[in-house]
Amino acid sequence: NRQKSPVKFQGIISLVLTGLIMASLVLYPAFVKGFPLVKYKVGRATDLYRFFLEQPEDILIASLEEEANLLPTFAQRSILLGREYAIPYQVGYYSQFRQRTIDLIVAQYSSDLTDVKNFIQKYGIDFWMLHRGSFTPEYVEDNSWLMQYESAQEAVTFLELGYIPALATTIPTCTVFQNDSLFVLDANCIEGI
Repeated sequence: NRQKSPVKFQGIISLVLTGLIMASLVLYPAFVKGFPLVKYKVGRATDLYRFFLEQPEDILIASLEEEANLLPTFAQRSILLGREYAIPYQVGYYSQFRQRTIDLIVAQYSSDLTDVKNFIQKYGIDFWMLHRGSFTPEYVEDNSWLMQYESAQEAVTFLELGYIPALATTIPTCTVFQNDSLFVLDANCIEGI
């Protein structure tokens, strides 16, 4: 009977310890401030999403603006690229993504409207979304994602020298939507200039 007692006692101790460990794992989140930390993005440009929802489903939107990342979710429309999708899963995917980004930066800040038109035709762009500050050196410099590309650094120099990108000249004629921070340009209108 004495030999069974230590075994029984060890079984009770291991059961109690297992229970405490399980309870601490289950209850731990209740004692951590801000758990779970999900970092959901909240779309605030409802007028923009509504505008794109009214457009055909097969449109393609070009933009370097961060708001473009939210368009596939909130407007159910395709974007050419977005910072949130710049994850190098595979070399082929990332090299294509990188080339699109470089082409978009070059076209957006080119002084030649032919470069813009060629970009629109190459990728089949329907709309071009721009931030109101897109054509300032600070806009490009403050975007760490863009500044990793040499073409963005060249765009900053171009803007600091006072040059005006060709795309900027199309804003008065080709804007089909605008709000406090964004312009949306019609690519067909740009091609027609």
